Amino acid sequence: MITNSGYSIFDRENDVQLIREFRMNSNAAIARKDADAVAKFWMADFIQIAGDGSLSKGKAKVLSEWKHMFKQSSPLFERLPDEIVINESGNMAWEKGKWNYKNEKYYGNYSAMWKKVRGEWLTQSELYVSLNA
Repeated sequence: MITNSGYSIFDRENDVQLIREFRMNSNAAIARKDADAVAKFWMADFIQIAGDGSLSKGKAKVLSEWKHMFKQSSPLFERLPDEIVINESGNMAWEKGKWNYKNEKYYGNYSAMWKKVRGEWLTQSELYVSLNA
C-alpha cells in the first residue's frame, strides 16, 4: 500500500526497524565504551541535551565529550525505545523511550530526532531528562 507521498507502509515499518537496530547498536557501542561507534549515528550538526539540561552542539564537540567521559569511570547507560514514528514523507523520525544507567541509580526519559540523509538514518538531536536527579 502506498500513501499519497509515495512512502509505503512497508517502507515505514522497515525504517522503524532500522532505527531500532541502530539504537541497539549504539547501546552496544556504549557498553564497549566506543565513542566513535556511537557517533557514527550522529549528523555533523548533532545536538545533545543531557539529563542535567546541559547543551552540547556539533558532532566533533559531543564526540570529544563522550571520549572524555569513557576515559573516566563513567556509568554505562542504555536507551530503550518505546516508540518510533516516521513522518509522512519518510525522511524524518521521532524516537522516544527510557534511558537508564546500568551501574548507577539514574534514569529518565529521552527523545531523538532522526533524519534520512542520502538514504541513511542519522540522529539530528537527542534530549535526555533525568527523573530522579
